[in-house]
Amino acid sequence: MNAYASDRLPASVFEDTTFENIADESWGHFMPPNPKWANVKDCGSFPCTAPYNVLLSFKDTKFAGQRPSFTQPDFQLISNNPGLSKYIPGCTERKDNNLWVCQQSKLAELLFESEDSDKKDRGMQPVYVSLQGTEMNNKLNSYMDHVWDGFYSGQIRLSRFPALIYAEKGTEYNITFTGSPAKKFRFELKAHDRYAGTTVRIPYPSAESRKIIKNGQVVEMNQWDEKASPPGYGAVKQKFCGENRFIGVKNILEFYITPDCMLHIAPRNAIQTMVRMEWTFDEFFAGGGTTTFMDRVAGSLGIHASTIKIVSVYEGSLVVNYAIENDDVEALENIQQA
Repeated sequence: MNAYASDRLPASVFEDTTFENIADESWGHFMPPNPKWANVKDCGSFPCTAPYNVLLSFKDTKFAGQRPSFTQPDFQLISNNPGLSKYIPGCTERKDNNLWVCQQSKLAELLFESEDSDKKDRGMQPVYVSLQGTEMNNKLNSYMDHVWDGFYSGQIRLSRFPALIYAEKGTEYNITFTGSPAKKFRFELKAHDRYAGTTVRIPYPSAESRKIIKNGQVVEMNQWDEKASPPGYGAVKQKFCGENRFIGVKNILEFYITPDCMLHIAPRNAIQTMVRMEWTFDEFFAGGGTTTFMDRVAGSLGIHASTIKIVSVYEGSLVVNYAIENDDVEALENIQQA
């Protein structure tokens, strides 16, 4: 491995490789992140994490002469990442080599980066990537500061994050930013298995909704599901790349991504929210229903009623889901504060 590769070691595939006269202890070694990178002029308070997210895939491999104990033709090698490796099924640790040997074709690299104008001078790391249902917690750092002008560092670090994941269909990953997440993101999944895919969940600190853009077109959110408990936008069923929903109140964006499919995240210029009232269904509509409700919300927030869209009304006691849409970003921010 490249000892200077602090930022990214792209997932690689090797075909028809021959290992000749190779003992177990001589098979290879994956370096851990260099602890010397943890300084203010390079990676900050902890080392850059590219060496923790390495994936090498081997296909149709042959072994000749002295052989190691593992001689399968198809396998993968991954880093010894303490927050990741042991949670991936089909992988076995090799302590002497500081790596794990896997027979797991759905291993992939999830690559995401900020597309905001300040993507090189505003940090949002550490970023944690965790697999739902496990204790996996892959801690990521942004790229190293490669600028040096003498006494001071350039304080320029690209907010791009390569993460090794297990992208079996049905998996879901939470991505948690310790700093404020970017308003705009680009996501890609680099996998050697074209059937790989996973759902990504990003919690946001604000109520502003997000949209998914694929091939320059907005991918509409799943339809509203009245049968869900509680009712809401339909769950992501992993039917196609870009399938998505934004869960209002909780402020969570969910979307499905597959290989060779680039997705962009951008603000939707809308706030999705709900209100629960101690009314019956009949009392609500007898009092003017949705029209009166929109007028009262508009009056209290100082906005036009046309910017309010009622999504659903259901009992339990009485819950009204609604969205406020406005192309004026400053106006939306004022509404959030209100």
